[in-house]
Amino acid sequence: MKLISFPNHLETGDEAYKFKMVRKMFEEVEVEAYVYPTEDIEKVKRAMLNLIPELEFDAFDQGESVLLRGKTKDKKALQRLYELFRGQAILDTARAFLEEGYFGEEIIIKVHKQAAYAGKVNFNEESPLGPITIIIKTKEPWRLMKWLAPRTKDGVPIE
Repeated sequence: MKLISFPNHLETGDEAYKFKMVRKMFEEVEVEAYVYPTEDIEKVKRAMLNLIPELEFDAFDQGESVLLRGKTKDKKALQRLYELFRGQAILDTARAFLEEGYFGEEIIIKVHKQAAYAGKVNFNEESPLGPITIIIKTKEPWRLMKWLAPRTKDGVPIE
């Protein structure tokens, strides 16, 4: 009889191994927000970076507002959302919003701008200043959702 051994990361569910797997799950993350005259564009950038680090920004004058758009292909781009969903114990809520925002090869979620500035995720996008929109371009949306916000039972991931 031949003994078959498995690498430790498969036995323990090691988070580092799971993170390496996500690197192949998305092509790009785009983050957008409208910046109004009463807002500081640097604070809106900070709010966006609190959710998705390593963004490269462009700004487009829209007349009464500026469309601030950040993009990244950095494979660690979703790690912060991964951590926030777990740290705030909102995996089920996050999963529901990810599923609701799934359109073909994109997942689109909207979060509250002021909460993001405070380093939190709040899916209540209703704000007079508008939401931050996160667009994840992926060829494997269900696999990505399973990693980013797995289904839970009694608050414990079961996927």
